[in-house]
Amino acid sequence: MIHTIKVYLSGMVLAMCSGGLISCTKQQVQADTPATVNMQESSMKGAGATLLSPLSLLTDQDFQKGFNVLHPVTGVVQGPLQYNSGLGTPVWNLAQWYSASSIYGATPVVLGSGSSQFANPNKAVTLGPVTSADGSLIFAMNGQSEFNNVYRGATDPFPALLADQKIADPDGWLGTATPFIGSLANVQFNIDALLQYHTRNQQAGYNAAIHAIQFSCTFLIQNLRPGNPGYGKSMYFLVMLFDDRYPLPGKSISTDLFTGKLIYDVGLAPFSATGLTVGQWKTVSGDILPLIKDGLNEAWNRGILTESQSFNDYKISLFTMGWECPGLNIGTMQIKNLSLVAN
Repeated sequence: MIHTIKVYLSGMVLAMCSGGLISCTKQQVQADTPATVNMQESSMKGAGATLLSPLSLLTDQDFQKGFNVLHPVTGVVQGPLQYNSGLGTPVWNLAQWYSASSIYGATPVVLGSGSSQFANPNKAVTLGPVTSADGSLIFAMNGQSEFNNVYRGATDPFPALLADQKIADPDGWLGTATPFIGSLANVQFNIDALLQYHTRNQQAGYNAAIHAIQFSCTFLIQNLRPGNPGYGKSMYFLVMLFDDRYPLPGKSISTDLFTGKLIYDVGLAPFSATGLTVGQWKTVSGDILPLIKDGLNEAWNRGILTESQSFNDYKISLFTMGWECPGLNIGTMQIKNLSLVAN
């Protein structure tokens, strides 16, 4: 019998508490049980194997094939969002958890740059050729529209606009060829980000702990060693590109209130001395492997993921990127040159 674990990190959900803003993840996990894996797909031969060559952990990094749009409530795939369907079937999901509307079915407007913009009053997604001035991807959210200009309460849900891609086994695009963290020398992450626009729209009732907008890159670090007692269990590793409360987002470590998973957010400080500024491109680039290992050590020190304390049992199994908007903010972020390469 094959026990398949399906993890949907399609929507980061921010849980609020008196101590501040805590990121947690909307996900569905069928079971934390061992799985039978077709190891013939794997380029790794044993726990101590060495990766033979640089390996890209992401595919369609320029979003040329578009997205499978997920329903804001159920997460069911509604259909594709593409600027050119002839480029292939989408490999990215587009999550819009708790939004008041779905972007699916929006009529695209072709921009002067050659890109296509899909928009409704709550959000906009712009896709186009890699040569476009509006490429590779632009995400925009309008919190005023989402909340009808009324602040949410501390326990109320709030919308997100997120791109996610499953990487590792059992159902990721790279499958069992995804290397274990313990076999790697480095993991080079790169993203160029342009904060095109942001306004807080601060009004009476604003609370920074529950109304901050964030744009993050999130990696699911998961035990995927078949037969291991911790198989399927995971933690979240974040690179916070933008948090409107801080000029330069720093490290933040917390525990998901709903799942007990560790959330290890390194912020932007390990990659830059300054935060994002409206209208200016910033390249965020570096080796994230030592930071991921720091996160796993933090989890183990806190009594989390103790079924295995070996890097050789964990993989980067999923990548998620985008906005979480619990306030009345309006934000627009453009990204390009996204890459995640294991060596």
